[in-house]
Amino acid sequence: MIILALYYLTRPKWEIEEEPYVKLYLSQKNKVISLSLEEYVKGAVAAEMPASFELEALKAQAVCARTYAVRKILKGQKYREGADLSDNVNECQAYISEEEFKDRHPYDYKKLYKKIDQAVRDTRGIIIIYDDEPIDALYHSTCGGRTASGEEIWGNKIPYLVSCSCEYCKSSPYYKTIKEICDREIKKELGLTQNVKTVEIIQKTKSGRVRKLKINDQIIEANYFRQKLGLPSTWWEFTLKKDVLLIKSRGYGHGVGMCQYGAQGMAQKGYHYEDILKYYYKDIKFCQIDY
Repeated sequence: MIILALYYLTRPKWEIEEEPYVKLYLSQKNKVISLSLEEYVKGAVAAEMPASFELEALKAQAVCARTYAVRKILKGQKYREGADLSDNVNECQAYISEEEFKDRHPYDYKKLYKKIDQAVRDTRGIIIIYDDEPIDALYHSTCGGRTASGEEIWGNKIPYLVSCSCEYCKSSPYYKTIKEICDREIKKELGLTQNVKTVEIIQKTKSGRVRKLKINDQIIEANYFRQKLGLPSTWWEFTLKKDVLLIKSRGYGHGVGMCQYGAQGMAQKGYHYEDILKYYYKDIKFCQIDY
């Protein structure tokens, strides 16, 4: 458990005697391991962001991953087997070991992992705070041109999770994608009794994502539709052609918080990791956990 004493110097600091260890539940192996917080952050960055990204983007990801973990731990949420954190992305954030990373990158493992290690070391102990508490440092792959606010996705107004325009993620392969889905598959996945005759967007969020749509006479929640048809986001345009539905999507993920490909685009333009994070999270401060 992390016990933090807050005091202020040039930037807020939380002082503890030594680097904390965390218990991490590995969902595929159904076991819990213990490792230092910084080692955990290294594995989270390795799993959550392409190691080929610029160093400043990886630093931004390291600060997000560390902040996300610290917030979870401080709130006392427990996972399987009493773990502090989980590698299941549906309930926490991803994590891979150095060996797993090596298996995924057999040819340039040393170069890439060294860069991840540097990103974590250069940001050691740094987290993002708002109102003296670690923020919910949410992030996603690609926003598609505008991030979403926390309020429009989950209904809760969160001051630092507001929508912002993003011109930096256009190089992402997920910036704009097209998927064709046949009528038969739509009927099967959504349990429809009739062929798809009409598709209509009936409610959007402020950032342009779909909240509800109507197929024939049936109203469907966008997140359900996305999950069932394996779509990258809920930002859509539809074109119905005979027995095929053409879906144009923008972005990948829920769209809230830091856009990872946006962070990469900003880093390529010379932005420092603190500038990147301040762009995607509003009115934040940085805090140093001193261990």
